Amino acid sequence: MSQVKPSELYTAARLADALVYAVGVAGVVGGGLLFQQDRLGLALVAWALTFCVGAGLRLVAWATKGVAQMLQRSDTIIEELARLSDEQRRATPSSQPGAQGPSQRSASPGERPRDPYQRWGGWH
Repeated sequence: MSQVKPSELYTAARLADALVYAVGVAGVVGGGLLFQQDRLGLALVAWALTFCVGAGLRLVAWATKGVAQMLQRSDTIIEELARLSDEQRRATPSSQPGAQGPSQRSASPGERPRDPYQRWGGWH
């Protein structure tokens, strides 16, 4: 199964929006025709039913757009994290053999490690 693309979700949301208007027009026309034939009960049922279907389609379109936006943001975050990790890998001197980074150095037994956040003059 392939991953759904945000552009496909936006297309589905637009289609659901178009269906909302189509259902609304069908409900108005159908209810109007039933009202002209003196079937007020059926006209009200038709109007209520099409209103509920239209509202449901509007909610589906709204949710679909939200999922598409979340997918776009997550793709952007993944790309940014990959770029940052590549930059970090290139900038780290520990990538050279035999070099130790600051986190790999061990303090002597009597010496307290320096505070990495520089609080209280650098010591806890």
